[in-house]
Amino acid sequence: MKPIKLVIVITLALSFALCATAFADGIKSRMKQRLPQIVDLKNRGIVGETNTGYLGFVTANREKQDVVAAENADRKAIYTQIAKQQNVSVELVQKRRAEALFSSGTNGHYYQNPAGEWVRK
Repeated sequence: MKPIKLVIVITLALSFALCATAFADGIKSRMKQRLPQIVDLKNRGIVGETNTGYLGFVTANREKQDVVAAENADRKAIYTQIAKQQNVSVELVQKRRAEALFSSGTNGHYYQNPAGEWVRK
């Protein structure tokens, strides 16, 4: 490879890495800011963790629907990035995350079983 092409390839790779880091940092910051609201919704039994790694409404109460939608959008972005890095499907990443959320989950919170039924841990 010619030296100039090598420099361009290295520059593009570093730019991509920096963008990916900034992207992840932005998501992490937003998720951290939403966490108290999400914990409150979980504590009150309004939302739970679905069997696909997202938040879902357990009841007909759609309180803070914008917060739940924003959280799920950020989770989707993270799952997509992980899937690309690991060369696996997004669905597999979601399934693994759902299993991890259940096993490390808080007693009293709702989780969706594989059949799609809400169960309280």
